[in-house]
Amino acid sequence: MTELKHLKKEWEGIMSCMGCGDCGYSIRPAVGRYLTCAVKEAKGEEGFEIYFSRGRMNVLKSVLEGKLPLSKELAEFVYQCTECANCSEVCHMTHNDLIVLNTSKWIDHYKVWDALRRDLVEAGVAPLERHADLIRYMKDDSMKNPYGEQREKKYEWAEEFSIFKDKGEFVFFAGCTMPLRQQETLKNMMKILKAGGIDIAHSKDEWCCGSIGLRIGDYDSVSHLIQHNIDLFKKMGAKTVFTACAGCYRTLKRDYSEILGIDLPFEVKHITEILIDMLKKNKIPFKQAEGESKLVTYHDPCHLGRHMDLYEIPREVISKIPGVELIEMRRNRKHAWCCGAGGGVKSQYPDLAKEISKERIKEAVEAGADILTTSCPFCIGNFRDAYDELEEEIKNKIEVIDLIDLIASKL
Repeated sequence: MTELKHLKKEWEGIMSCMGCGDCGYSIRPAVGRYLTCAVKEAKGEEGFEIYFSRGRMNVLKSVLEGKLPLSKELAEFVYQCTECANCSEVCHMTHNDLIVLNTSKWIDHYKVWDALRRDLVEAGVAPLERHADLIRYMKDDSMKNPYGEQREKKYEWAEEFSIFKDKGEFVFFAGCTMPLRQQETLKNMMKILKAGGIDIAHSKDEWCCGSIGLRIGDYDSVSHLIQHNIDLFKKMGAKTVFTACAGCYRTLKRDYSEILGIDLPFEVKHITEILIDMLKKNKIPFKQAEGESKLVTYHDPCHLGRHMDLYEIPREVISKIPGVELIEMRRNRKHAWCCGAGGGVKSQYPDLAKEISKERIKEAVEAGADILTTSCPFCIGNFRDAYDELEEEIKNKIEVIDLIDLIASKL
């Protein structure tokens, strides 16, 4: 058997794959013929076995048995996976709880696909070109973000708000994507919090959460980021750290404690958990709704849903917004179709990411929705890029908007 240290630990799960093919598509009463792997579907006729989990498991078996060496060519296939966890969800629902790529269940061992990515990085055949840039930017002391922007730019959105504080029990972690690419959504978040009388603390010394590095498999590149952020939260006296980014939420709440093997000395929450608490206490002063209700459908981000089992709270939030009615897409909650942006796919394979996203937008239109909303900046960014390439007929039927912006529009 191979001496690859990370993959070798997962040999039992890999070898137990029976090749049933549910990870390509399965049949469920609620959704009919249920397409499972977004990458395989987006590849169309090119989508042969290695593009979904059954084929990937066969590759992993060959690697384990020493029949297939690690290579740049292999890495090119490995990183064409969004790590959305849909295949794991289906496999867990049927017969085999050993085959785990990522899952809403909390597990103590490495996930098989992450294990291979770690081995590829340690063998020197990864990261791929664009991923290597992201890692370099995250390590750079003048940046500490995967976008190659100067650190100071991350805080420009917040200059008009009095939230930069050395101490605070209720701390906001902005991450990188929203402050560098979706500043108006963060300003709308502050508009909501201020209207509800919520006071927060935010530091100019936060670094990238490290999610990008972890998904790529370069754990060494993020160890200093993790320790820095935890030390910062402790120094600030944080009792609750919240974020509006689904990737940051999963990383802070799950990865930090798993990697360090400790219980964090603060609670981690997603913005939707803050919003539902405000709504239940009537702390969001909505304007009275006028005219007909808009039909809104919610896209479950993989890092909130299948990874962290946060399905119902965002829906509760939407149900309390005046002037909207929540409807569901055919594939929702644990069956939700991936947006296509995760697992490093958006950066290295942007066209593939957009093709997956187009499928999801069309599904929202088919559901009859006027608005497609979600609570993840990666999903929103990829939806918008895909939306720009869609036919005018489709674009005229639906609007894509972050849940924060949807709420702010009703104030």
